[in-house]
Amino acid sequence: MSKKPFKSQASSSRAVFGALGGVADGAAFGSTSGTSGFGAISSSLLSYVYEPPDLSELSEPNVGVAFKNLQKKDGTTKAKALEDLQAYVSPVQAEGVGVEEAILEAWIKVYPRTSIDASRRVRQLAHVIQGQIAVSCGKRMARHMPTIVASWLAGLYDNDKSVSRASHESFKRVFASEEKMRNLWRVYQGSISEYARDVIVKESVSTLSDERTTSPDDASAKYSRVVGAAILMVTNLLESSSEAELEKSQTVLDQLINEEKIWKLASHTDPYVRRALYRFLVVVLAKKKNALNPSMISASILMSGLHTSQAGSSLDYARALATASTALPEVWTTHYTGTGKKSAVNRLCHFLKKGSQGGPAEYWSYVATLMSSLPSRFLMQEGEEGSEKKAVDDVRSYSFVLSALHEGVTNKDEPRTSQGAAWNTYLKTSELVYTYLPTVERGSFFRVSVFPIVSQYIRPSTDYSGWAVIGPQQQIVCLRACSQILQGGQEAFDEEWRALSSKIIQDLRTSLPEQSKEYVASQDRFVAETDRWYRLQARIIEQDATNSVRTIITQCISPEIQCFVSTLKARNGKPYGAAAALESSIRLLPDVILGNSETKETLSSFVDDTVPDLLLSPSVKYLIRIIHLSDQTLGIHQGYQKSMRALSDAPESATKSIALQSFVSSPSLASSDSLFTVVMRCLHQAMKDDDGMSWDLVMAALGNPIAPRDLTDDILATMIEGLSINRENLTGLHGLEMTMKQNGSMVKDFALSAKGTGLLSRLILLADLPNEAVSRRARALNTLIEKALAVDGGSVQATNSIIEIVNTGLDNAGSESLSVDALVAQARKVLDSRSSNHGQGVVEDLFPSLAQWTTALEPFVTRPFNLSLATTNPFGSALSLVSQAPKDAIEQAISRDADGSSLAVRVAQYTTQLVKVTDVLDSATKDQRVFLCKEMALFLQIAGDNLSVAGSMPLWDSSDPELDSEMVDFVAEAQGLLGSWLTSEFIPEVQTQLLDESSGLSAISYYSGRAYLAMTMEINELQGHANYKDAGWLKATRKSPDIFTVAAYFASAPESKELLRLCNEILADLTGRNFHQNNCLRDLVLMNCILSSQEDYINEIPQQRLIFFVKHVTQALQDKSLSTSLVGGEIMRALVTILPRVSDIYGSFWEELLVIVQEGWDQAVIDDNIYRIHASLRLLSLLSKPHMQESNDDLLDFWTDKKQAIAGGLIDLLNQLADISDDAHQPRRIVNELLSRLLSSMSQNITIDGENLYPVLASESAALQQSAYELLHRYIPSVQEQISVDKALSKDFVPRLPEELLSLILAAPSTVALADYNLVRTLPATLRTYLFSWKLTFDHWQNASYKVQEDYVTCLKEGTYVKDLLDLIFEFLISGRSKPVDGSKFEIENYMPDVADGPEKEIQWLLIHLYYLCLRHLPSLSKEWWRDTTSRQLNLAVEKWTEKHISPLITTAELTTVSHWAPSQGNADQPLNVKVSQSAREITASIPIDEQTMSISIRLPPSYPLARAEVEGIHRVGVNEKKWRYWIINTQGVINLSSGGAGEGNALIDGLLAWRKNVTATMKGQTECAICYSVVSAERQLPSKRCNTCKNMFHGACLFKWFKSSNSSSCPLCRNAFHYS
Repeated sequence: MSKKPFKSQASSSRAVFGALGGVADGAAFGSTSGTSGFGAISSSLLSYVYEPPDLSELSEPNVGVAFKNLQKKDGTTKAKALEDLQAYVSPVQAEGVGVEEAILEAWIKVYPRTSIDASRRVRQLAHVIQGQIAVSCGKRMARHMPTIVASWLAGLYDNDKSVSRASHESFKRVFASEEKMRNLWRVYQGSISEYARDVIVKESVSTLSDERTTSPDDASAKYSRVVGAAILMVTNLLESSSEAELEKSQTVLDQLINEEKIWKLASHTDPYVRRALYRFLVVVLAKKKNALNPSMISASILMSGLHTSQAGSSLDYARALATASTALPEVWTTHYTGTGKKSAVNRLCHFLKKGSQGGPAEYWSYVATLMSSLPSRFLMQEGEEGSEKKAVDDVRSYSFVLSALHEGVTNKDEPRTSQGAAWNTYLKTSELVYTYLPTVERGSFFRVSVFPIVSQYIRPSTDYSGWAVIGPQQQIVCLRACSQILQGGQEAFDEEWRALSSKIIQDLRTSLPEQSKEYVASQDRFVAETDRWYRLQARIIEQDATNSVRTIITQCISPEIQCFVSTLKARNGKPYGAAAALESSIRLLPDVILGNSETKETLSSFVDDTVPDLLLSPSVKYLIRIIHLSDQTLGIHQGYQKSMRALSDAPESATKSIALQSFVSSPSLASSDSLFTVVMRCLHQAMKDDDGMSWDLVMAALGNPIAPRDLTDDILATMIEGLSINRENLTGLHGLEMTMKQNGSMVKDFALSAKGTGLLSRLILLADLPNEAVSRRARALNTLIEKALAVDGGSVQATNSIIEIVNTGLDNAGSESLSVDALVAQARKVLDSRSSNHGQGVVEDLFPSLAQWTTALEPFVTRPFNLSLATTNPFGSALSLVSQAPKDAIEQAISRDADGSSLAVRVAQYTTQLVKVTDVLDSATKDQRVFLCKEMALFLQIAGDNLSVAGSMPLWDSSDPELDSEMVDFVAEAQGLLGSWLTSEFIPEVQTQLLDESSGLSAISYYSGRAYLAMTMEINELQGHANYKDAGWLKATRKSPDIFTVAAYFASAPESKELLRLCNEILADLTGRNFHQNNCLRDLVLMNCILSSQEDYINEIPQQRLIFFVKHVTQALQDKSLSTSLVGGEIMRALVTILPRVSDIYGSFWEELLVIVQEGWDQAVIDDNIYRIHASLRLLSLLSKPHMQESNDDLLDFWTDKKQAIAGGLIDLLNQLADISDDAHQPRRIVNELLSRLLSSMSQNITIDGENLYPVLASESAALQQSAYELLHRYIPSVQEQISVDKALSKDFVPRLPEELLSLILAAPSTVALADYNLVRTLPATLRTYLFSWKLTFDHWQNASYKVQEDYVTCLKEGTYVKDLLDLIFEFLISGRSKPVDGSKFEIENYMPDVADGPEKEIQWLLIHLYYLCLRHLPSLSKEWWRDTTSRQLNLAVEKWTEKHISPLITTAELTTVSHWAPSQGNADQPLNVKVSQSAREITASIPIDEQTMSISIRLPPSYPLARAEVEGIHRVGVNEKKWRYWIINTQGVINLSSGGAGEGNALIDGLLAWRKNVTATMKGQTECAICYSVVSAERQLPSKRCNTCKNMFHGACLFKWFKSSNSSSCPLCRNAFHYS
């Protein structure tokens, strides 16, 4: 099928389809006819045999394809065709252009049968499209409505809800109002009636479905659906239309009503069809009763219907029977033709025995109506089975119908929900039967047909299981049964009631003793039995208060109570069923007992004398209830005191605990101090041991509805005390869980009280514990309490409680303080529940207040500053001008929460998270936003200092690396939040307040100035300069004491002439000043602030003024006390900016500056000197720049003379700083990095003594480590040549690796210790030291001779150095990872520090490079480690990884070395020809021997050098096989067993040289044979036969040939006889 989209066709008009009510009824249903290729046929619109629609007029081919596919048999194909058709119709409808006429005609042809298709999806789409086409066509559809309206309406009654809904929605599209729909039914009633008639009369399963393509089940289902929908449709027509409106279709409807075929559907197998028919019958009886044929109804509905299973249709059938019996009672008699087994009684009984057959409870109400409308003889008549002899106590002996009804009521499939209605119907029917019975039989009738209901309810028995009422209405049914019996006669009731009472007494006497296994079950049965017994009696008295009924009950209860009391006395209270029965009788029938003085006296004596002795028996809880009931209702007041005294004297036991629980649960708790004491003692025991019995007693007290509030509050307060995180046993949580489950309102009320303010906070604290079990329980309990607070008008109290919790968390920081996350979560709850009217107040309550911020920051702004922070802040040494706080304020302790965070961190974290995760800022006022932004800016400045120097502002516990890392992330997050506010309208006000608060010399002034500067600089980056002050303000600040205000403004001010003039004035004023004056530091700081922010100003200041200043300060710095002070550091900072401007001026001050800088490094390296050292190093760095020296010969000369001394000073400073860690100390790290860069830049032009630098490798500063490494990396190779010369000149000289270096590689860092580091962020100093030391160890191989390298290898063999290194390498690269490191990402042959992407990559690169060096320089030791590896898995992994990443490099390097060495061997005394094949990893070596060639090959395996090199002989000449094999083995051993000390391919070269040595030694002194004049014979043998006379040598083969050819055994030369030796 083409997938081109449909194109809508143009239409000349758009009509609104709303006037169809005016269209006359059309042609009759079924009049369509057509032809086919097999001849003329006639079919209905619903038949599967039909004439296809004419598609020749369609303009859209795709629509034609869709209509053709719609004629296919497959449901999926039809559904797809309808979807395609809908895709065409929908746009057309949307555009208001109607579909073309040809499509409409085709659709009218296919719609009726498509609407009844077996496929649900097809039917659904058909109705949808019908509605769309009807809307699209408008009035054009009117002429087709008679044809399709019935099919369309029938869709409303489809048994599939989705299809019915689709049809309903399609009608609503066209007929929007109810009025239009009523008109539609009225206008087209003829079409509807004819459709229904023809469907029922003419259609069948075979006409609607093709048996060749449709299964029998599908065909039957289709027929049932069509017939049922047709019946329901005509039913609705009858029901919704008046007699006058139906006049036009009167004839058709009468035909349908009297059509026998429709009534035969009463026994149809499909419940949908049966329900439709029964509803039709009900409507017909109401509207057209006279048109019915009673005989037809009797035969179909009664005779056939009663015998048919009504599962799925029982309710409608019962209603139809009840309606028919009322309207046409003669259908049961006159018109009923069945006899015998088909008689009406038998068929009715057959139906009743089945019960409701799954129907609802309403079914039984219709059955009751049916029973009341039946003729009286039906109820008293017996069926065919009645001829059998019946027992006199059987219901069937009175009424066969009633017996059948009883059987239906007790049917096992009867729903429990219908039991009440079913038994009510039974009792109503029995009442009817009762009225028809003779008086003498009525008593026995009640005995066998009604009273068993009561008896079975009170005393369930398997013998009477058929009388059990199941469900919640048992008592109601029994009460009605009793009322019915009483109405019939009290004698029967009296007799049966007394008998039942006697049986109850007998049940108690025969109850099992305590020793029996069934003791508890026996007593529980009796408890339940007597409870039902007395409850029913109470209801009877309440309903029928006549004296006769009360008398019967009173006469029965007196012996019962006597029996209960006597049994309890005789059996020591063990049959607790008797106590329970006694308690029930007193509780439920107090008036009856009070009316009998004998019974009351019995009870009084029992309570006073017997109960105290039975309190430790199993009956205790019932006995205590009896005591209370006797006191309240019977006026017996002595039992409580006696019982309490008896219980107090009793020993501790589980029974006593149960007795106490019972007392606590009683109303006595409200007035007994002794019970108070007992409860609190048990509570403390439960809190201590989590004792179950103690908890039971406490819960009993809390569960007592009249428990005093003081007691419950004390209990709950004690539980809260047990919610401490420092307690191992959280029994308080257990107690609160039980209390909340038992009485949540009590916990809610307590939480709102003064004593309960800490409840929620304690629970939230527990919810943050790492113990998941405890935290989960605490969260669940907290949620329950909060939900309870939120209901019953407690939302305001709940909100206030949560706000109080939040503010408590912001007021204090302690080990039990709530976490910040918990505080934010609580705040979110408040914000989520806030109302629009109270949003502002809630925001104010949730934001930290000024007092909270002040309290949080106070411990830090009163601390002394670390002066090294001057290095990292823009105010420089002005930090020293901050006024110091009193000593007692400085030493105040800082409280922290469980995470180690101070209150300031908690407040800031809370604020940040609250703003980020909620919209609270949107509801804040401008003043609140300004305040919040200002305080956060101050906090970030303080936090920044603590990040620069850990512990300088101890906002958090910096000793915890994990917490330190978290704080770094948090500060970055807070800075990002503050940065997002910089474009807000309230920021200018924040700037103003910060600048105002920077006045003075306090710490707050200092931090306010810094916060203003940082914020303003960020804004200037985003928006340009905006903070401009006029000239008058600038002039006024010239002498202002508020240095931080002035410095903050100067450092961020825009360019202006006034500011430049002010800078000139300060510079001129400082020239000639004594720098020991107090205000000099102030002016220096201000000048540096201006020059650092306005870089161009230095070019606008007159050079002469700058020269005067430089010369003046140079002279002043000659005073060492000044040059080593903060003022000196500030001067050097100024010189760094000024000197480039005067670089072309000659003078001695250049030399003086170099001397001043160098002399300043001999001071102790402490934090107070860091700023000055940093300034001096910056100044030295400037002076060492080539551009400075190139422009001034004086400076160049002075630098050349002093650079060696300066370098020495720098190295001394390096050694001083090496002992001080710069971890978490940014100023030191800046100094160390600057020093490292200076040494690196100077190392090319100076001479250093590397021996003093080895200790620096162990420094904790990465910068100093790297500096020492780089210096030694250059130094070590440079001295190897001299060591090699010394080794060559002296045999006694044995070079060794430096002991300081060996000590650094003596032990590898533990991988366990390294696991504590975050390698993604930092490289551990110990690991860096170890790896750098190994790299420097391998540097000794460069430029060293073979002998020296062998000595270095010997040093390493003295310990386990190499083993430890390789263990560490592969722990990082392979063992400690799920996947080995990919070595192809690194430049393995070389290593450069601080080039890799992150510390982790740096470690991996260096480890891989060191392994490469191990295989290059220490192959023997490396192979030894690999062979000795105990882990087979690691052994294979290392070999595989080496083969992939390292071996190709080693092989290439060594083969290249051999290639470079080979040409030099061709001209030796014994030439050695070597050929190297890189691709084959092979070396071929050959030696010419007397016109022949002796050759071998050396092949390197893929995993070389871990795997052995293989040596093979190619061409053997002049030696025997044994010696040749020895040479091969010797060569291979030299290669594979070489220590590798020489490196650079020497193992292969050594093997080649060893082979040539063997060949040379063998060939040395060999003479040629005197016969063949060759040294080697054709058999590759040397001359081995010597003449004893002339001493010449001959080949054995040549001599044999000579003897043979000469026929003589004489020597060929001397002719003497040749004697073999």
